[in-house]
Amino acid sequence: MKDMETRITSATVFRDGARITRIGKTELTRGEQIVRVGGITEYALQDSFRVRGHGKAILRGIDVKKTTQTYEPQSDIKEDLMKLKNLEKEKRGIQDQVELQKARISHLTTMMAQFSSEFGKWFSVGETGMDHLTKMDKMNQDLVSDAKKNLRTLSTELERIDAEIAALRNNIQRIQGERRTQTFTEVYVTLDVKESTPLELEVIYQLSVASWYSTYDVDIGQGEASLKRIAMVYNNTMENWEDIDLIVSTASARPVEAVKPQPYYVDVYRPAPQGVAYASGGRYAEAAPAMAMDSEKLMEKEEAEPMPEMVEEYAEASESLSGITTYDVPGKVTIEANRDPQPITLTLDNFESKRLHYWNASAMTEVVAQDEITNGDLVILPGNVKVYADGDFIGETGISTIAPREKFRLGTRAAYDMKAEKKLKEKDTEKAGLTRGKQKRGYKYLLELKNFSKSEIEIRIVDRIPYSTSEKIIIQMSQPTLAYKTLELGIVTWETKLESGKELKIEYGFEVEWEKDLIVRPPLP
Repeated sequence: MKDMETRITSATVFRDGARITRIGKTELTRGEQIVRVGGITEYALQDSFRVRGHGKAILRGIDVKKTTQTYEPQSDIKEDLMKLKNLEKEKRGIQDQVELQKARISHLTTMMAQFSSEFGKWFSVGETGMDHLTKMDKMNQDLVSDAKKNLRTLSTELERIDAEIAALRNNIQRIQGERRTQTFTEVYVTLDVKESTPLELEVIYQLSVASWYSTYDVDIGQGEASLKRIAMVYNNTMENWEDIDLIVSTASARPVEAVKPQPYYVDVYRPAPQGVAYASGGRYAEAAPAMAMDSEKLMEKEEAEPMPEMVEEYAEASESLSGITTYDVPGKVTIEANRDPQPITLTLDNFESKRLHYWNASAMTEVVAQDEITNGDLVILPGNVKVYADGDFIGETGISTIAPREKFRLGTRAAYDMKAEKKLKEKDTEKAGLTRGKQKRGYKYLLELKNFSKSEIEIRIVDRIPYSTSEKIIIQMSQPTLAYKTLELGIVTWETKLESGKELKIEYGFEVEWEKDLIVRPPLP
C-alpha cells in the first residue's frame, strides 16, 4: 500500500453543500497496487466519492473508511471541550426553535389573510358581526407581537452563545498539544498497474457543511440600475481552501422530491393558545475611522504620478436548461475553514430601470420615489440589498427570488422634488333627507401636487373613501376632475404624468347616507 498526498484544487459551492476536487501524484511499479489518500475531512459524504486519473493502470475499485487519531494534551482542557459541546448543542436547539417559530408566524399570517378574505361573506349573510373581526385581528396582532419579541430575545441569546463558543475555541487552540480526537476520511484506490508509471489521481467528493448566500449592491441611476452580486461563502469543512478554482452554483445539493397530494381537511375554527416566536436582530456595520494626512504628505502625493485605478474582475455566468446558474470565479481563491463567511464578487449587471413616484394621500405627508427594475437573464436569489442612488447610500432592504426578466421595485425614498397636500374643502353634515328617516353627510377634497424636478415625473396617487358591505349604508363618489384608474373597496387610484414646474389639482367628493337610527362605526370624519 502506498500513501499519496493530495491537495484541494477546486471547489463548487452549492447553496447547501459543496463538491471538492483533490489531485495528487505518485510513482507506481508494475502489479496490483493500493493507493491510500488520507487527511480528508470527516464531513465528506461516504457514498459521494469518485476517482479518476491518468497513468498506465486500470482502476479496479475504491473503498472509503473513517479513521480516528488522538492527540495527547500538555494540559487538561476536558472542561472546556465539554462546555463547547454543550454550547453547540444549545445553539442547535435554539436554531431549531427559530425555524419552528418562523413557520408559526407564517401560519398566523396566512390564517389571518384567509379569515379576512372570508369574513365579508359571513358578515353579509348575518352569520357573524364586526366584533368577531376585531377580536380576531387583535388576537393575531398579539400573537405576532409576542412572537417578534421572543425572536429578538432568542437572537440575543444566539449572539451570546456564538461569543462564548468563539472564546472557548480560541482558548483550546492556544493550548499546545491538547488532547483531541479527530476523525478523518481515507480512500483506498485499488489499481492494476501494467508497467512502472507516473500516476495522477483526482478524488472528487461532496459535503454539506459548506454553503453560500447572496447579498447585493444596487446603484440606481437615471434609466439604468447596476446590480452587483456577492456570494458570502461558508467553509466549515475543517479543510482550508488555498489557491483553488472556485465555482459558485445556485443549485441545491439536497434531493428534490415530487410531493404527493394529501387530503385537505377543514374544521370549525378554534383559537390556538398563545405561543412565542421571534425575529432575528439586525447587524450594524461599524465605520472605520478616517486616517488624517499631514500637509507635507499631501503635497508629495500631489506631485507623485497618479496610481492606476484598481480593476475588479467578475465571474463568468452560465445557465443550464433547468434554470441553475453557475459562476466561474476568475483567478485563484483562498477561503480558510471555520471562519466568518468570505465575500466573493460574482457579477456586475446593468438593468433597465424606470423611476416612479407614489403618494398615499390618506396616510403619507410626503411623496416617495421608487425604481422599477427589469431583471436580466439570470435568477436573483433572496438576500440583503444595499441600495445606492447615483452612488449615494440610501438604505438597506431585502428581496425575495426574482425570476429572469421579472420586474421588481427598490430604493423607496422621500422625493424632495415633489410636494403634495390633501385639503378638506367642504363638509356638509346637514344634507336633506332627515325627513325621510335618513341621514346624509357629504365631503369634498382637494389634492394638490407640484413638480419641482427638472424633468417629467410619473406618479401613482392613491386615496380612500369610506366603504361598507351593509345595505343600510350607501356611499356614492362624485366624478373627480381627473379620471381615476381604479376604484376598489373604497381605494381610489390615479396614475398620471406631471411636467417639470407644473401643478396638478384633483377635486373629488363623496356622500354617505344611512338610516337615522343607526350608528356608523368607526365615526365619520
